[in-house]
Amino acid sequence: MQSMRLPSSASGMRSAVSRRPAAQVRAFLFTKDKAPPVAAKRISAKQTKEEVLAEVSTQFDRWNSALATLDPKQVAALYAEDGVLLPTVSNKVRTSPEEIEAYFTNFLTLKPQGKINECNVRLLAEDTAINSGVYTFDLVKDNKPAKVQARYSFTYKRLDDGQWYIVDHHSSGMPEIVGNPELEEVANLFELWNASLQTGDPQNVAAMYGPGAVLLPTVSNKVRTTTEEIADYFTAFLKLKPFGKIDASNVRILAKDLAINSGVYTFKLNKDGNESLVQARYSFTYKKFDGKWMIIDHHSSAMPESEEKKLAEITALFDKWNAALQTGDPAKVAACYAPAGVLLPTVSNQVRTTPAEIQDYFVAFLKLKPNGKIDDANVRVLGPDTAINSGVYTFDLVVEGAPTQVQARYSFTYKKIGGEWLIIDHHSSGMPEKVVKVLEKELVAV
Repeated sequence: MQSMRLPSSASGMRSAVSRRPAAQVRAFLFTKDKAPPVAAKRISAKQTKEEVLAEVSTQFDRWNSALATLDPKQVAALYAEDGVLLPTVSNKVRTSPEEIEAYFTNFLTLKPQGKINECNVRLLAEDTAINSGVYTFDLVKDNKPAKVQARYSFTYKRLDDGQWYIVDHHSSGMPEIVGNPELEEVANLFELWNASLQTGDPQNVAAMYGPGAVLLPTVSNKVRTTTEEIADYFTAFLKLKPFGKIDASNVRILAKDLAINSGVYTFKLNKDGNESLVQARYSFTYKKFDGKWMIIDHHSSAMPESEEKKLAEITALFDKWNAALQTGDPAKVAACYAPAGVLLPTVSNQVRTTPAEIQDYFVAFLKLKPNGKIDDANVRVLGPDTAINSGVYTFDLVVEGAPTQVQARYSFTYKKIGGEWLIIDHHSSGMPEKVVKVLEKELVAV
């Protein structure tokens, strides 16, 4: 019978200079009547549930950044002292910092970089949360790029130092693909096609298409039905130096020598030195010819929610922020900013870098009863989860009982965190020509 491991904080056997705090006994994680005595210190009373959820959502990026260092110690340091890891490609349950570090020593040789495809973040208690869903890793195996999709569950606990740590991490292969070599083989065909794009040779790409193949490309109305026409399309497309990445896929074996992979992919493109991301839907139908899988039908189409709709969604975020101003509640305004959001306000030299500092600014500003209106906006979608709106806005204010108007320049940078657009950078500045005139008057007076 296996005994329960005590947390390091309770065992008294760990070094006092342990590299990170330990989580409490697991029985404490989900019970209100046995909460750790220090729990009340771990979360600010000013933090809303939405702010905590947004903060938890960023923990995956923190973990993924640690992977990018290729240092197993930095990855293992994100796990609580008594954290448990059930990894994707090992049957062994890792229950100590040393075992977790040893796992990542091997895993990091694949140079993994993860991306969440689907996430579900929930707050279980004021200092306990879980994020579960599906993620995909870009790996390098035998000097060849590969993708691996898996299901995940991260359980986090905020410890005495105020930081979130992983107390349980369970990662498992996709059940419909794992153990089915054919599905795995078909899923990897996209990587072979993407590798042919990297050669820059349209003939290499066209060679991935079988006899009688049909291509319905993303950015051309012409249906390509011959090898020559397919190569011609890629002659133009390859000038953009495309690099593709699958966001969501569905692989099915239709018959012994027939399969399909459909879903959503994103391409990084480079036009005139400017990089951009383009997302689209895809369907690859494959057929085996002489034992080799080849594309017989490739349909790629723009996302049906148009670019105009995305731009309208970003534009509407100002109205959401302005509506928060109308409540007169600084906490509601601060909730529009990401946990790591930065505010460079119009009438204060202090750069606000924490939710508390941002909220403090609006305590004073809201006394002026501001109501904003955009005069000139420039909205751009920089990626699937990043956008910016910059321009000029005017505020109606009440100063010492008298109505007044103030015009200023603004830049709002937004990031989608946990499915919600939040402000990660807000820079507001006075109109420069007016500021220069004021300075000139001061200099003349001197």
